[in-house]
Amino acid sequence: MNLIKLKASKNDEGRTLFKFLVKNLNNVPVSAIEKVFRLKDVKVNGIKTNNKSYSVVNNDAIWIYGLEDVKKNVTYQTKIDFKVIYEDKNILVINKPINVSMHGFNDSLDNQVLSYLNYKQTDSFIPSSIGRLDRVTSGLIIYAKTYSALVQLNNKINLHEKYYLLKSDFPWPKKEVIFYARKNKKTNDMELFDTKPGLLMHTIFFQDKNKKYALIKSGKKHQIRLTLSHLGYPIYGDKKYGGLHDKRVYLHSYKIVFHNLENELDYLNDTQFVCDIKW
Repeated sequence: MNLIKLKASKNDEGRTLFKFLVKNLNNVPVSAIEKVFRLKDVKVNGIKTNNKSYSVVNNDAIWIYGLEDVKKNVTYQTKIDFKVIYEDKNILVINKPINVSMHGFNDSLDNQVLSYLNYKQTDSFIPSSIGRLDRVTSGLIIYAKTYSALVQLNNKINLHEKYYLLKSDFPWPKKEVIFYARKNKKTNDMELFDTKPGLLMHTIFFQDKNKKYALIKSGKKHQIRLTLSHLGYPIYGDKKYGGLHDKRVYLHSYKIVFHNLENELDYLNDTQFVCDIKW
């Protein structure tokens, strides 16, 4: 019977055994991985198991029986169209250009980052973004370079300060707004309401030295764009949400400040990453 031998790394630690196999055996259907658990054709440190929820530990020896042709080699070679703002062993901070999608295309930002990092799969982790930016939005975005950094930054994403620079006709020196987004079943569009239920959209808009900003307190898809459209002050160039045609959508991820990070990331607390723009 064919035998596959894997050894868990630090980047695998904390994943379930099932997810570990799905990520590592990237040429195997999920149904086949389910089957090896049903048949108890998995060993962890010499002991047979069908516990898919087992939490993998660094240096675990994991053997799988009865599978062949389990890995496909994937290479990431694409033009890099972003500027690096900061990088260390745990994170990569970049300035995303407009008209670049985060996922799903050969020239997506994900693939550009993997190409920049010269990524080759050695464990179950793939460097991944913390949150996302719309294709039409530019500016700061963070990529985690380790699994532990990814988990912590995602778990504490709403504790960080995230500022956006924008162009809009909103008149307030400062205004804090809370809405709840629900999908219209007929149009499939998101609509905002003053009361629950729905996805919380909490945003603070303010002006400083003739520039306009948004500080998001909850990160939801199209949050700033939806909110300003609902209030009657759509972002310049945002035709999807009622803005007049312009050369771009004037929304830019301007500043991120980290808070409440622990352990290997505590050195980043109160660190500000800024990426200004002239338009």
